[in-house]
Amino acid sequence: MTDFTVFDLETSGLNPENDEILEIAALKLKGKDIAGRFEALVQPTKAISLEVEKVHGLNEIFLLVNGRSIKDVLSDFIDFIGDSIIVGHNIKEFDWLFVLNQLKKLSLPTSSNKLIDTLELSRKLINLPKYNLSEVAKYFNFEHNGAHRAMPDVEVNAKIFIELMEMLLNKTVNPQI
Repeated sequence: MTDFTVFDLETSGLNPENDEILEIAALKLKGKDIAGRFEALVQPTKAISLEVEKVHGLNEIFLLVNGRSIKDVLSDFIDFIGDSIIVGHNIKEFDWLFVLNQLKKLSLPTSSNKLIDTLELSRKLINLPKYNLSEVAKYFNFEHNGAHRAMPDVEVNAKIFIELMEMLLNKTVNPQI
């Protein structure tokens, strides 16, 4: 059975070249079952703006006390994902770019895992005015508490991923799309 790793990041900004990963969370799925859990906070090397802190609530002092180095976190994360297929919401345009950029900066081996982006899948399979994670969760009647923290986002996205895969398998795609 294929393993899937659903993951999410919280970052210090939107630019993978200049901004930092502050939090990584992931769930490894075997079928519909959770087979593993990964959560890590990262110690920042730059100041975190107040605007960014307001989004996810992570501040420098908390992260410096509770986080680990980005090199240690990414090494553990890459070990955790192994050769599984990586799943996330907007990972091709955001999260995975941060991971690849940091791996390169740290001279760590880059990953060639296959990616499934639930944002792309949602756009293809369901009809919504907006496709952010909260809106897609609402479509499937999932609560999305703790938005913009990595593990709550991963937990809801894992459920969304399973629903989207079932739609594909059962061919219950919205006929308007």
